[in-house]
Amino acid sequence: MADAIKGAFVKDNSLHLVRGSDVWSVKAVEGKEPCDWPKVHFANVGISEEFVEQFSGEFMELLDATAIYGAERDAIKEAIMTILVEGLMPAFEHLRKIRQSVSIPVPELNRRQLFEDFAEAIWRAFNVLMPKAVSLLGFDIGYLFKEKDGDFEKGVADFNAKYPSLIMDIPGVLRRQRTNWQQGFHKFRSEFVVHRNQDIGAFEIYYRPETAERLFDHAWRTMADLFPVFIEAHYPPTWSIKEIPPAERNPSRRRRFQFIMCEPVKRG
Repeated sequence: MADAIKGAFVKDNSLHLVRGSDVWSVKAVEGKEPCDWPKVHFANVGISEEFVEQFSGEFMELLDATAIYGAERDAIKEAIMTILVEGLMPAFEHLRKIRQSVSIPVPELNRRQLFEDFAEAIWRAFNVLMPKAVSLLGFDIGYLFKEKDGDFEKGVADFNAKYPSLIMDIPGVLRRQRTNWQQGFHKFRSEFVVHRNQDIGAFEIYYRPETAERLFDHAWRTMADLFPVFIEAHYPPTWSIKEIPPAERNPSRRRRFQFIMCEPVKRG
């Protein structure tokens, strides 16, 4: 572990040490000094990937400024880290294999499996793990995954009535994602990958590398929009965040938001 440690997070009772290009995990062993605790090479992805830095770095810092404390805060951090470790990281590893298949051809059966494994991993991150973490922050976005548009719109109306003072138009964000990529991707994953109810020809676009790249980007960046808003809702009345213009961000410490003082806000 010669490279400098850039960050750390706790997951599954282990301390995960994040470097530029990989992650190592360390677990305490009773009776041994910390320097003698076993180290495990956990993943070949680090904060050189923006999504890792957002989830393991910035989200944790934003949470530390909330009025959520103790076990409740720990549970939220654990849930967000679960999205990263059990959802986005596996999806990214599948995406890497898809990238490699462009220059190193594989049999068609294996090639298709790469995309289907990717679809399962990214859908798990977005559809299963993300709503669990959001619910721990006190918000219900289950309406995003309703099959019928009418049920979705009813959920939007209920959400707006319950949470009128968020710093972002969350239903607007979710409506765009639902329209632009989510519904079509859900149909591919459900109707073909899981149930094989339709012919593969109807879903040819989901076996293209550029589609996988776009889906990964959409999924993690949607979550990167949502979590800061839901976290900010738990700040003290005169404390908030604002987005740093891209040109003003520190390239060596990619933070999207900065803390600001504001006029007193009534938190829901």
